[in-house]
Amino acid sequence: MIRPAYDERGFALPAVIFLVALLTLLLTGGLSRVQADRQIAEAGEATADAFAIAQSGLQNYIGSQTVRPADGDSVRINLTGGYANVISRVVRNPADTTENTMYLVRSTGFVINPPAGSVIQAQRTVAQFADWQTGSIEQKAVLTAANGIDRESGSSGLYRVISGSDQCGVAGAIGGVRVDTLTGVSGTVSISGSPAQTALGNSAGPTVASQTEIDWARAISPAFVPDYTTFQNGNMTGYPIQRLPDNLNTAFLSGGSGILIVPGNLDIEGAGFAFDGIILVGGQIEFDAAIIVIRGLVYSGLNEHPDVALSPASRTEIDTDGNIILDIRFDSCKVNQALAALTGLAPVANAWLDSWAKY
Repeated sequence: MIRPAYDERGFALPAVIFLVALLTLLLTGGLSRVQADRQIAEAGEATADAFAIAQSGLQNYIGSQTVRPADGDSVRINLTGGYANVISRVVRNPADTTENTMYLVRSTGFVINPPAGSVIQAQRTVAQFADWQTGSIEQKAVLTAANGIDRESGSSGLYRVISGSDQCGVAGAIGGVRVDTLTGVSGTVSISGSPAQTALGNSAGPTVASQTEIDWARAISPAFVPDYTTFQNGNMTGYPIQRLPDNLNTAFLSGGSGILIVPGNLDIEGAGFAFDGIILVGGQIEFDAAIIVIRGLVYSGLNEHPDVALSPASRTEIDTDGNIILDIRFDSCKVNQALAALTGLAPVANAWLDSWAKY
């Protein structure tokens, strides 16, 4: 019996082909896995970018509204890496016009990669409930002192006037001074307004403070966040909200504008001090500077407010010793400019949603 010769080459070639095919499959599978992992990573990055764009668009919209939005207001906000479509809807419109209108502000962020064309790479929607609030303040008198006003002993001085007539010429006249008691001021200070003076009587400080309708407890609490916690000296046009930690002495200050909140005492000293806007003081004010010019509204003794558990403030004092120039006048335009910082959409606490379903 004759057996065919064994051909090793015939066996080796299929084995090599099989091995190459197997390695090719393994390499292809590995590359596919790498590609899939890369696509997952890129998708996750694009989703994170979409979230950032949506949040930026939401904050941009809420922070830029100076006029109450219409129901269904829609804005496209272009941002680096894409854009956000922001829509605001009225969800509560109370019949009482003094109550705040509540909005749901929804922002959808879209990621665009310019080299890849206009195809949307990812999108994400976030939402925030927000109240529309309008800055307002009770304007009964240009100078309201719940802690009363005293005149320091001394000469009659050069020029002192407190006037409730509107220097802007838009609003009607308001009161000159509104206090619990007024001691020794008439005759040394020219007070005018409608009415010129209102004194509610001894021990009426809490009543005077409460009638301002200023939420003083909130104004001095950490819940209220001002623009600055230091006095913005020389800023006469920006009208920021500035709240000091305690007392303020103006001996080395020239003046400013906006809303000034002083939880303690305000000592106006030095060569001169000018302020445009609203001054809110918890304790006393001492008008001692050589030249004092205020256009707007002034309040002192707000720590007398019944909702604030603080000791009664010392009386506000007007210095009449020497040639002091005191010029305090109501100006509705400067008051409104100061209040503009309080007008806009205010986010409702604990009412932000990091995702929002669309139907």
